[in-house]
Amino acid sequence: MVTYRVLEFQDMIRPKRLIKTFLELVKIDSISGKEQEIAKEVAKRLKALGGKVTIDKVGNVIGKFPGGDEPLMLNAHLDTVEPGRGIKPIIKGDKITSDGTTILGGDCKAGLAVILEALASLKEEKTKHLPIEIVFTVQEEINLAGSKNLDYSKLSSKRGLVFDGGPEAERIDISSPTYYRVDITIKGRSAHAGFEPEKGISVIQIAGHILSKLKLGRIDPETTANIGLIQGGSVRNAIPDLVQLYGEIRSRNPKKLEKHSIHFKNVVQRVLNKYSEASIDITIEKEIDGYLLKDDHKMLIFATNVLSQIELEPLYQHSGGLTDANIFHAKGIEVVTVGIGNHLAHTTREYVVIPEMLQSARFCEKAVKV
Repeated sequence: MVTYRVLEFQDMIRPKRLIKTFLELVKIDSISGKEQEIAKEVAKRLKALGGKVTIDKVGNVIGKFPGGDEPLMLNAHLDTVEPGRGIKPIIKGDKITSDGTTILGGDCKAGLAVILEALASLKEEKTKHLPIEIVFTVQEEINLAGSKNLDYSKLSSKRGLVFDGGPEAERIDISSPTYYRVDITIKGRSAHAGFEPEKGISVIQIAGHILSKLKLGRIDPETTANIGLIQGGSVRNAIPDLVQLYGEIRSRNPKKLEKHSIHFKNVVQRVLNKYSEASIDITIEKEIDGYLLKDDHKMLIFATNVLSQIELEPLYQHSGGLTDANIFHAKGIEVVTVGIGNHLAHTTREYVVIPEMLQSARFCEKAVKV
């Protein structure tokens, strides 16, 4: 593995500066929907680097750095998931972790730090670069709400790089699934659990029956399904009369997506037949379109050429995740998603590998140079 000590002599990317930026950013709470503080901080940093900065009506930060040739958008998102308050980052050799009580926030603070370091390096080196449009989005973790509601009239870029992948910079997503939202509402009948339980219809029992029949998790290499949230009930001694299940179905294959959606509906119908006095409503709606990049896609070629300049070979992968890239493609901006050195995102075991984050910063700097 290339060490960050060697990288310091190869270009103007500064490992200590990058690490310092990352550590400072992860200490700023930025749970989805509460990104105001981190937005102010990165806006201040972009202005200090010479950018013209605006914040749109939903809170997305847009920074512009003039240059020559075709503009390039650089994207990362501002928000993090729970448990993500009061993060205490710890450096352990070549890794940065949290103290184990929270996530680290490498998703996507590593992406923010990578872009900011590349811009700092360009300023220090005083080198010519492409016109750069920075887009730091809010609420990416909530169905990509920030990029969905971005004011696209403020952008001129038709191509870009999304710094929100997993590990190595050379790991490039060439596809992403289409996403269906699943909402199931079950209504039964309340009753006292001790005096007259026979008069009640327990919606939690019905929900358990549904969950026992649904095929969840990894369905096949292209398809996943999940129920991630259950809300219902009020007290221990009452038969619950309302419960709601919230889930999703994803697939890179449209036929498989439809097939599994039918499976969900069939399971609900069979359970409803057994509990005829209850009511069960299921809604399955497409929220996000997937994408598949062909071998001759211009941004794949672009990214491959940039990687070759830092002596890396691309590692193309089919992703099961969603990023702002899904929305950008739908809006006509051709992008690729690249790695940022982050591992085990959305867990308290999350960590960032410093040399990988440094490679991502080098990639970002090379990408915008003329």
